[in-house]
Amino acid sequence: MKEKQRKSVDIQDKWVITIGVLVMGVVFPLLNGMILNTNMSIVFLNIIFSTFSTTAMWLGCRFIIFRIWKYFPWDKKPVKHLVYEVIGIAIYSLVIVKLVFIIASIFLTEKTGKEYNFWSIYLCCLIISLIISFVHEAVFFYMLWIKTIKRTEQLEKEGILSQFETLKNQVNPHFLFNSFNTLITLIEEDKDVAVEYVQKLSDFFRTILQLRDKSIISIHEELELIKTFSFLQKKRYGENLILKNMIPSTMLLKGVAPLTLQMLVENAIKHNIISSGKPLNIEISVINNDYIQVKNNLQKRMDEEPSAGLGLQNISNRYKFLCEKEVEIVVSSQYFAVAIPLLEDVSSTEF
Repeated sequence: MKEKQRKSVDIQDKWVITIGVLVMGVVFPLLNGMILNTNMSIVFLNIIFSTFSTTAMWLGCRFIIFRIWKYFPWDKKPVKHLVYEVIGIAIYSLVIVKLVFIIASIFLTEKTGKEYNFWSIYLCCLIISLIISFVHEAVFFYMLWIKTIKRTEQLEKEGILSQFETLKNQVNPHFLFNSFNTLITLIEEDKDVAVEYVQKLSDFFRTILQLRDKSIISIHEELELIKTFSFLQKKRYGENLILKNMIPSTMLLKGVAPLTLQMLVENAIKHNIISSGKPLNIEISVINNDYIQVKNNLQKRMDEEPSAGLGLQNISNRYKFLCEKEVEIVVSSQYFAVAIPLLEDVSSTEF
């Protein structure tokens, strides 16, 4: 992703440099009174000299600005960005001006018979440097603005797809059929438990509707949803379904994309055998304080239809735009694990 972004900036940058150098190649000698000579050969020589000087000036300033943006971005270190950029360009300008002054004194003075003032040339180079800096800053801000718009649009798209995928899974005939079968069994065995089951089922759908419109929720909120979902599933699978929550309390305010953990738990139940001889163990844990992992022992069902993997792809796409980090998927002969990046704290959550 970063390579693509850098490439798009470079493409725009090349056009800016080409046009800028050609324009400033004329403006520089005009400001310095170097093309007021009636001798066209001297005017042409001044423009050629100015173009090469501007190119050296532009590429050097460009290099400095790129490095400043890399190590001191505006959104994180604005003061250092400004200070180091001004200092860097000022020092580089002095070096270039000295070289330009020496070359101009040797070659152009001999041709034109005109003495060139150091401070006059320095002032012109300083103006050019400021223009170059302004142009590149404008280009970078424009690219960041475009990136933000695209990121917002993509997040909305991925959020809608995630909502659709989650709701589709919950209202599909298999889920409803299994839920109603479980409910019928509970009614026959224990009406009080059946009532509780209906209440939990209602809570589950209501929570999904509440969380689906949020961009980020706390781990605590997601775990509460999983707790309700686990209750519903355990009424069907009993002790053959083992769900272990290993998240420390200090991490409960960390953010995740809504319904992602629930979807991963559901996928584990959906795609694996669950029986007394082969219980399914699902663990939810934090890895290195950076990722939250959902891991289960692998015992694939033989009768299921091939999966298109749209759920995992959707989660992966959402996190690329939320934090530009990759979702990590590990598959071995013994287990299947998905680790999603932790997002910033959701401080407004209360529990």
